[in-house]
Amino acid sequence: MKLKNRLFGLTAVLTVAATVFTASPAMAATIETGHLDVFDVDYNAADNTLTLDLKTYAPDNDDLSPAGQVLRVTPAATATIPSGTAWQCLGPAGTTMYVAPQTLVSDRLYAGWNTTDVPAAQGPVKLELTGWSGPAGSRFALYTTGGFPATPSFKLNTNTAAGCPVSVWPGGIAAGTHAHGNWAFSTAGTYTLTFRATAQNGAGATSGAVTYTFQAG
Repeated sequence: MKLKNRLFGLTAVLTVAATVFTASPAMAATIETGHLDVFDVDYNAADNTLTLDLKTYAPDNDDLSPAGQVLRVTPAATATIPSGTAWQCLGPAGTTMYVAPQTLVSDRLYAGWNTTDVPAAQGPVKLELTGWSGPAGSRFALYTTGGFPATPSFKLNTNTAAGCPVSVWPGGIAAGTHAHGNWAFSTAGTYTLTFRATAQNGAGATSGAVTYTFQAG
């Protein structure tokens, strides 16, 4: 009788354990602060392959698959679009966007790109936005600013207004680059962005299509 009770108890424990581990899929990890290279492009000479992933620096220096990661631009990370023709492809002057900034701000995502592991003989890297989705009427733009007064240089832009769309990074990303830009989203919500990296010299290695998830707001 005691043995039967023990076996029944063990079966119950195993049943509960199985339920705990299978009841729901793993939750996506959310990254909303700190230094992150969204486009971490690495070249492997042994098999002539190119990879496109995420590179983190703290708490770990690591390469992560974009799958299962959510990059969040928090509600505090907003900016108002300036007036002037240089800014018109970002959107109407005076409107607000969610922006992960080009410069380091402690409580915001500091997002960049990295081709330091791509040899000069393989570069520059062609970076394409091959597909995207977001909230109705939304826009995404990646741009850098420089000069005084600051003016934008658009690297990617989904704005459909005349002269504004940029689906292929102008001139490509030079091999050996580590830089940062402004990642702007017009509307709160979830965005899925699919990119492809290609080494423009050498044998033309490509990463294939890689999808990232951003959350604005």
